[in-house]
Amino acid sequence: MREIDADFAAWARARQLRLLRAASLVSGDPRRAELLVLSALKSLALHWHHVRDGDPDAYVRTRVQRSAVAAAEADAHAGSIPSELPLALRDMTPRERAVLVLRRYEGRSVDDTAEAVGLSPERVRRAERRARAALSPEGHRSLTDDEVTAALETAGADVREVDLAGRAWHDALLHRATTRRRSATAVAAAALIVGGAALAGRDPVITPASAPSSASLTQVPLLRQAVWHTTSGGLRYVVAPAAGSEADQPVLDVGLPAVIDPGQKHHLASGPRPTGLDAFGDAVYLERSAPGRWVPVLLYGDGELLTLDTVVLTDVRTASGQTHPPLGIWAFSGDKTALAFAQPGKVVVFDVDTRKVHTVAIPSRTIEWAAWRGNHLLAGSAEGLWSPGLSPSWPGPEPPRRPGAREFRVEGSRTVLDEHAPDVGTRPRTVGWPRSTPEGETVSDARQFASAFRLAPGGPRDVEAVSPRQVIVATNSLGRDRMLVFDEEQPRAANCCSVLGWTVRGDLVYVSDAPSGTWIMAWDVETGIVHRVSRFLTSNDVPPVIALGARFTVG
Repeated sequence: MREIDADFAAWARARQLRLLRAASLVSGDPRRAELLVLSALKSLALHWHHVRDGDPDAYVRTRVQRSAVAAAEADAHAGSIPSELPLALRDMTPRERAVLVLRRYEGRSVDDTAEAVGLSPERVRRAERRARAALSPEGHRSLTDDEVTAALETAGADVREVDLAGRAWHDALLHRATTRRRSATAVAAAALIVGGAALAGRDPVITPASAPSSASLTQVPLLRQAVWHTTSGGLRYVVAPAAGSEADQPVLDVGLPAVIDPGQKHHLASGPRPTGLDAFGDAVYLERSAPGRWVPVLLYGDGELLTLDTVVLTDVRTASGQTHPPLGIWAFSGDKTALAFAQPGKVVVFDVDTRKVHTVAIPSRTIEWAAWRGNHLLAGSAEGLWSPGLSPSWPGPEPPRRPGAREFRVEGSRTVLDEHAPDVGTRPRTVGWPRSTPEGETVSDARQFASAFRLAPGGPRDVEAVSPRQVIVATNSLGRDRMLVFDEEQPRAANCCSVLGWTVRGDLVYVSDAPSGTWIMAWDVETGIVHRVSRFLTSNDVPPVIALGARFTVG
């Protein structure tokens, strides 16, 4: 099940756009619709070999629609209406919207609709009549079936397609791996209890594990919206939490441990395989073994650490003579089962599943980065871009650029987002302030893009709330720009705030590096709220450099 099943991929990709639009019409929130469809496809992937010969359409349709109705009913109970819910659908109950969408947008029968939403056929007919009445203009005749379908098509037309097949399959793999690891841990713990009791000559007593105490956790009020400001050019922004206040921010569980502690016990890749550590890791960082020499450490969501002691790495040297640690945010392959590290004249690849180390020769001593586009290996330097196994020419024909398929860059006085669209006539889109070259890579989840920008001293300032030194700009496929601003008066490292990737729910993950400590943070670009994810205990031997793996999207 490691590679995505071709039949599953074809099935999901043929239906995902229709599912996204149907879920959005019912829930009123395209972003939430994406999560609902992803969850349903993940469930299907877990049971694909049992469901594929049955009725996978009904399986997914039922889960998507019932989840969308539940989410919309929760909104209604809280007295809120999603801003992106079409006006024509606001006078309907969530269940009436679901019935109308199933009957006239998806073309389902009354019986199929009844099964999907959990109503009797007669209640489905009544709900459809009420929904159609709400959709028809007051004082006008009732709309025909074709007119209802056309109205729903128009209402859902702005929802863009997002490729969820690979993410769903990968999340299913991760779920299985995590379940096996937890089961193995529980079995091992039970065996120790039973064995110890037997040695002591008494019957074992197994008590349920207690929940972690909340006494040591900062109690933070739950916020629904941050304080937004607007630049003179109309770009909305929020001010990032002050350096040193990260521990006071609300917590967001994205699958990383609350504390990343390099000082705890490590398993070794050269040793016996630890129980439960499968082919997926949730992040990788570096530890210094000697001056200019590094060893990677694979991090799992439960805090387990696996030192890749069979991989020996040195500093990477650029054409200008600068050196830096050999880890970029694109280290994980598309299926998260391999890692790539740039080295002088080569790329070192570690297979997390088999624990084998491979070396790919590159005819350059100044390789600056190694990365993956899907599961295809890339390497780049000032000399060019190499695509081993893809391009017969060394270097490849593409101009040297960062490994992401999408990137911010500066053209003249404009900052633009170039999505590298297949249509060569598609021009990069101008993005709001700042007008400066981004620091590092652009990360994307196919719907949103983000990059960090460092501002030149004395440069133009369109921000009034604070005096910014560095900002993160996020934009989406609809051209909606948002900005997270870091106040220059706060003590932070020179490159304090590099972007790392996106969570499944659409939060931007970044590193906050300051004298007060290094934190992994997550910014909700819709509400503006910044959450704390993990405290990263960096040191002279553990730099604040980390790449996200299994639970995240980088590009």
